[in-house]
Amino acid sequence: MTENWKEIAWNGVRFKVPAKWDIIQVGTRHLILENQMVPVMEVKWGPVKGRFSHKAHLKRLAALHSRSVKGRIAEWFLPPHWQTALAGFEISGFLWQGEAAIGRGAILFCPICRNAALIQFFRYNSSDQEKIISAVLKSFCDHRQDSLTHWSVFDIRVTLPETLKLTKFRFDAGKFELGFTHGRQSIYLHRWAPAAALLGGGGLIGFARTIPEFSAGRPQPLTTDCCDALEWRIFPASDWRRRLSRLKVNPSFFWYRLWHVTEKNRILGIRSESKYPLDSQLLEQIFTDYESI
Repeated sequence: MTENWKEIAWNGVRFKVPAKWDIIQVGTRHLILENQMVPVMEVKWGPVKGRFSHKAHLKRLAALHSRSVKGRIAEWFLPPHWQTALAGFEISGFLWQGEAAIGRGAILFCPICRNAALIQFFRYNSSDQEKIISAVLKSFCDHRQDSLTHWSVFDIRVTLPETLKLTKFRFDAGKFELGFTHGRQSIYLHRWAPAAALLGGGGLIGFARTIPEFSAGRPQPLTTDCCDALEWRIFPASDWRRRLSRLKVNPSFFWYRLWHVTEKNRILGIRSESKYPLDSQLLEQIFTDYESI
């Protein structure tokens, strides 16, 4: 069934959905997906401190729900195929019906990573649709065993150390940006499209000069096995300037890389900045893993 499905991975959770399901809303720990312009699935999640209570969570959900949708939310006994799909979690179910929509879902708690999640589906009641829901739920994960976090949204994909924490994100037409912090280092992933139109006759160097975040310094061609690329750095030239940079408000160390993924008609970029020397090994690993799909 899942041959033509795709993986969604965002800020700690990942799951598979039919290829036609698309993300229409993204929050720090919140996703809404649609199919043919109609919402079909919503996921919310977050860490839990202290004791977790399904009843308390359902009560809070009902309070929030009553403000946004006219209709009562009620506890729902999860069917066997839902329970089987979510066997690794402590689970409870809920059901609601409003004037223009209906929904049912599950509240999950993982005793290993202590994350709670809410997953709900809208207007799904046929046997074929139930098979889809079961497959989606069975694929849902909220942690890994290798201290890494997988990210896969829209047409970008990357695996990062879990120590990299999401600080900002933007998905505009033709331009994506994800911002992370790693200790004292800030790292930003970029994606632009369509590359052919953006590059024009100026190539990657000309393009870099048009992007404010990449316009400083002198880009240099970089030899890679996969694509045309640029790399350049800015950093204090002497030891005393490096020590002085730690006292400044703004970063003094910068690292940039841009590359053209020809077959996908995309431009990808990484930039990093800090008041301290940058972790070059980490940046090289991100470059290896960051791709357009």
